[in-house]
Amino acid sequence: MAYEVFKRSRVRIDSPTLSLVPDGRITINAAAARIFVSHGIKSVLLLWDQSSHKLAIKAAHKGDKNAYAVSIIRAGTSGSVRVKPFLSYIGWNAPKREMISAAWNEKEKMFEATLPSEHLAEKARTSRLKNAAV
Repeated sequence: MAYEVFKRSRVRIDSPTLSLVPDGRITINAAAARIFVSHGIKSVLLLWDQSSHKLAIKAAHKGDKNAYAVSIIRAGTSGSVRVKPFLSYIGWNAPKREMISAAWNEKEKMFEATLPSEHLAEKARTSRLKNAAV
């Protein structure tokens, strides 16, 4: 009898990673969720730098009118934030889940990530070019 090795479809990633999902969520892996849990972060602000395609997810006070709730699953194994209006605003249009490495900025209490420009709508890129020309 010949055995065959089962190839895993998912791999554990030990560094913080964000995934932008077509249904309008940003999911966070266990490494990022552990940071949120250890800092007691339950609400976040979404920050966008259009010129550099940088996204930041920053800790916020629960009562902040611009804050989004973070849902953490099973004591830090993963989490998500529902952000459909934000993804529309920045022109995100990836057809499938996109995983992006994120860096934790301890001083600012936020994750920072650079989004690939190929998944940003032409409108967002055109707007950025017009702003740069001014």
